[in-house]
This record gives sequence, structure tokens and C-alpha cells, in this order.
Amino acid sequence: MMKKLIYLICVVLLINSCSDKYAVIANSAPGPFLVLSSDTIKVREKDYNNLNRTGALWLHTIPDANPFNITFSDTSTKVHFMYRGALLSDSWPVIVAGDSTGIFVSCDESGIYAVEFYLTDQLGRTTSRELIVRCEKNHPPVADLTVQFQDSTQVDNWEYKLDASRSAKPDGLIKEYHFTINGTLVVTSQAYMIWTFHARGWQKIELFVVDDLGQVSDTITQNILIP
Repeated sequence: MMKKLIYLICVVLLINSCSDKYAVIANSAPGPFLVLSSDTIKVREKDYNNLNRTGALWLHTIPDANPFNITFSDTSTKVHFMYRGALLSDSWPVIVAGDSTGIFVSCDESGIYAVEFYLTDQLGRTTSRELIVRCEKNHPPVADLTVQFQDSTQVDNWEYKLDASRSAKPDGLIKEYHFTINGTLVVTSQAYMIWTFHARGWQKIELFVVDDLGQVSDTITQNILIP
């Protein structure tokens, strides 16, 4: 009986000793720490392909030993993250490659959103960082048109340059220029074009432009007289 009691006491002491050693190791291990390349990021609404090149975010972990994983929580459901071309899901882990991972941020509509990121290490310890996403409205482009006479050396040919290069899109890119000359539509990715008129009198030129997210400007009109 005494031997069994001594055996049980030894087992209990051994378990406590192992538990204490595990606690010491866990408490002495560094980190984990999660650092964002920016605590606030500004993106344009519906720019899901990061055409504006403003949605890059880097997640840095300390220490850099694998495997770490990162999850995020977005209660608004309007903020999205892309990792290596794949759309991430809320609460699904992303394995960190080395000490940092790059993702792209996008959003559905303008507003200010708070997203919480969580980093979990091999010992199950978790730390978090908050990201503020400032999602700005996509403003429509503004069309501008200048018409310049070029040449009329050939009989019944009046050549003009239609220049839309001063059309403006501060928060993105203009992708298409829609010129309509006397009812004929010409769509081009170039900001200017050469057009030859073959008759005298008033000529009607219209222009609207389309940005990289498909938003359309107002249509502007110029009338020129070929005497």
C-alpha cells in the first residue's frame, strides 16, 4: 500500500513538473507581435483589382518562425482582402510566409471601417491589431475637349485634331474616350484623334470619358464652323 501511495505521489509530482516546464517555456518564448505597414489605409470604393495601386498592406510578424497564422474580423462585411490572387474569408487563417505577408485591401462603398487582425503562434498565444480602412467615393471623371485646325491642303478635306488630354480623373484612370462627330461614334483609349471633315458648314463634336471603374463623365459639346 505504501509503495502505491509513493508511486502516485511521484506521478503527480512528475505531471506538475512537466506542466511547470511547459509554462516556463511558453512564458519565455518571444512574442508573438503583429505589426501592420500602416494602421490606416485609404482606398477607393469598388476598386477590387487595386487599379489605383493604393490598397497594398503588409502584415509583419515577430518573431519570424513558421508557422504563424493570421485571421481577421470585419463586422461591416464591406471590406475585402486579397492574398496572392485569392479572396480571403473572414476568420479563415492565412499562413505567414517568413516574417511578412502582403495583401490588397478593397471595399464596397465609401465609409470608415475598423477591421481586427489576429495573430496566433505555435503555442496558441494570440495578439491583435486594428486596421482603419478609409474607403473613399469614386468620383466621376471630367471631360475636356480642345479642337484645333491642322490642314486643308487637299480639296474638300479639312483636318482637325480633337484633343481630350486635359480630361481629369484625380482618383483613378481614364480608360475610354467617346467622340461623336456629326453623329458618328468613335471610341478610343487615346486622349486625342485626327478627324477629316469633307463638307463646309457647322460641325458638331461631342465627348464623354469613362474611368477605370466604368463611371461616365458628363457629355460636352463643341460646334465648329468650316467656312
